[in-house]
Amino acid sequence: MATPPPTPPPPAATASLLKSAILTVFNQRDPSLRLSYINQFFVGYPISYSHSSTFHGREALNAHISELQSRFPPHWAFTTDGVVRTSLDRGMMRWRFGPRTNSERGIVYGTHVVTVQEGRIAQLWIIVER
Repeated sequence: MATPPPTPPPPAATASLLKSAILTVFNQRDPSLRLSYINQFFVGYPISYSHSSTFHGREALNAHISELQSRFPPHWAFTTDGVVRTSLDRGMMRWRFGPRTNSERGIVYGTHVVTVQEGRIAQLWIIVER
């Protein structure tokens, strides 16, 4: 007999995880503190995909975010409209990145898509729209 697939997380749990993880992790400028958040929200060896690279593991994700943040002023932040779409073990959320004082007019727009395993993010796709 085949082993049944794991039960997907409830949509509300995926939505909460995605919002909390992305906004907390990507807005944290302190690499040590950000790594502690990555440890909280991501599986032991997450895989992240961006338009230019694939990152394997928590340290690689942390380094990628540090590099990204180094290219922009410290008053820039990720914001979201709060809408998360879910399907089984996947979640998707659109975001804006730009000055905190005018988050409705972000400079960069994109979408994060995640796969959730055992309550944590296992895979993250970073899709930059402009």
